Amino acid sequence: MIVEMVTVGPFQENCYIIGDQSGTGALIDPGDEAARIALNVERTGIEITKIIVTHAHIDHVGAIAQLVDEYLCPVLMHEEAEAMMKTLPQQAIMMGMRFGRVPAVNRHITDYETLEVGGIRLRSLYTPGHAPGHLAFYAEEEGIVFSGDALFAGSVGRVDLPGGSMDLLMRSISEKLLPLPDVTRVLSGHGPETNIGRERQTNPFLRGGGVL
Repeated sequence: MIVEMVTVGPFQENCYIIGDQSGTGALIDPGDEAARIALNVERTGIEITKIIVTHAHIDHVGAIAQLVDEYLCPVLMHEEAEAMMKTLPQQAIMMGMRFGRVPAVNRHITDYETLEVGGIRLRSLYTPGHAPGHLAFYAEEEGIVFSGDALFAGSVGRVDLPGGSMDLLMRSISEKLLPLPDVTRVLSGHGPETNIGRERQTNPFLRGGGVL
């Protein structure tokens, strides 16, 4: 499995370019700087066949419309996240930004659905709490989970935005992420890589929040 991380935009969001050995791939959360993401895709030689979304905060979806024009590929997200996608212009105003075209969603992803990206199999994990319809994506064979903004190295997602809930987020992490093997690499929406075992043992939000 090929994984390229491109950190983009003022919120330093991590977009992931993934692909199998044949070069069939996808984008996870292209949040900003569409041209730079496309240049990195070109460098890898990966053919983008879909855009996969963990949640619809502007810093995770801001480049989708331009990249759909580039790759003519479908956009996939959880049904509960689509309503927030439609508020992107309002999200932009709140952040002191401008926003153009709201991208269309082509297909909804359900909990525990298996997405195939060439030879890569991603299992969707419904992990709300940070945002409505939040999903993580687990590549079991590769030992990787793309956690979006649910779980970070030493932290968890903020819950003070519309649709946020700390109780729900803690339950999502406890039921969907912490059961993964300790060696599972956690590639999150912001910040550095970590793993499940490290977060289980050292993440102060998990230890102090009654999860452990």
